[in-house]
Amino acid sequence: MEIREKHWLWILAAGVVLAGALGYWGYQQFTVRQRLETALNNKYYRALYDLTENVQNMEVLLSKSLVAGTPEAQSTFLMELWQRAMAAQANLNQLPVTDALTGRTSKFLTQVGDYAHSLMQQAVRGELESGQQWETIKRLYQQSADLNLALHELQSRIASGQLYLSELARESRRTLGREGPRLANTSFQAIEKHMENFPTLIYDGPFSDHLGKRVARGVTGENISREKARARALEVTGDRGRYVVERVGESRGKIPSYLVELRPLRKDGVPVTVAITRQGGHLNWMASGRRIGNATWSMEKARQKARDYLASLGYRDMVPVYYEKQNGLAVFNFAATQEQVVLYPDQIKVSVALDNGQIMGIEASSYLMNHSRRELPRPRIGLQEARQKLNPRLKEIKGGRLVLIPVPPDREKLAYEFQARLDRDLFLVYIDALDGREVQILRVVRNPEGILTL
Repeated sequence: MEIREKHWLWILAAGVVLAGALGYWGYQQFTVRQRLETALNNKYYRALYDLTENVQNMEVLLSKSLVAGTPEAQSTFLMELWQRAMAAQANLNQLPVTDALTGRTSKFLTQVGDYAHSLMQQAVRGELESGQQWETIKRLYQQSADLNLALHELQSRIASGQLYLSELARESRRTLGREGPRLANTSFQAIEKHMENFPTLIYDGPFSDHLGKRVARGVTGENISREKARARALEVTGDRGRYVVERVGESRGKIPSYLVELRPLRKDGVPVTVAITRQGGHLNWMASGRRIGNATWSMEKARQKARDYLASLGYRDMVPVYYEKQNGLAVFNFAATQEQVVLYPDQIKVSVALDNGQIMGIEASSYLMNHSRRELPRPRIGLQEARQKLNPRLKEIKGGRLVLIPVPPDREKLAYEFQARLDRDLFLVYIDALDGREVQILRVVRNPEGILTL
């Protein structure tokens, strides 16, 4: 009898210890989660406050542009307006909000920036008109004032504790809008309402509205069925035996596509989403996500893996033009070539995990929008003549390959691409291969994360 009682006492004691351990573990998990959520909220708040500050400055600069009396003053205001609009766009992209909720706002910021940049160039050349452009700036000013007011109201709601941006981040991972007005997304829906009527911009800039109607040149072939899209999605993953099709949806837009969600058969696998174009069954994009381990692959090895993957999809005449490394991923930009001319508008991005070389993603929308067989003109000036057009202050001049570069609003130019230095800074300079004019200058920034051009 005593032995049985001791046995139950041991069980009871073990249960108390286990319950205490579980309680302590749960408390630790709760504490960690609270800290992470606080850090996440702080990051989102900072992005929102910076967005509001930049939009407020946009409103002020647009008003100053309306009263500026000289091209010099207008150029100054338009330059800062362009910078503020681009900064605001970057702030908006950091918020945990889907494109469906911020599409018009994002488009407004992008077009204000590009419109300001276009007008700035015209002001420098003394070609700035007064009538229609002044009216457009006035409407943009009124629109930015509405956006500024809406953002300040959103800030007030946050300050009073009525909403949390991290709440929206959690909901974004499910289905947005499921919990109605309690969430921050209703605030963004209200802001989007303000953006419905912003003026149509027709100007010498890359994001003008009339370009939205452009046909995707690289999308060819007959329309395919959902079944063919399922098969094509399994094919581009490279291993049919590792995945099964979970569901097939559709996505509209400039390149209508089937969205194929793949479920891994292995427990340690990760889901993959593949977008296959409805016309022709082209791979539009592919994305998967997992925790990336310590890097064991070199950038050169990863680049070759990306090149081989593109070749397996039928993209054989591609050259790497840019790369970026972040969070254990190497992202390579490849451009198509034709007759040894690099076609910069026709680019594909490939993401490679640096722990095991797995292809984590591909994005081919730029290629599909732009790719076609070009009638390339013959250069009217030679390489040496183009080199002589460079600023004599430039040093360590290299390169001189022929490239095709995009020129606003919807044109392309054949140019010689030179790499050169001015003091410590590295630049890419593009000389028109037909008339010898300097058509573009990019500053190259090299850092541990990759190669950037500004």
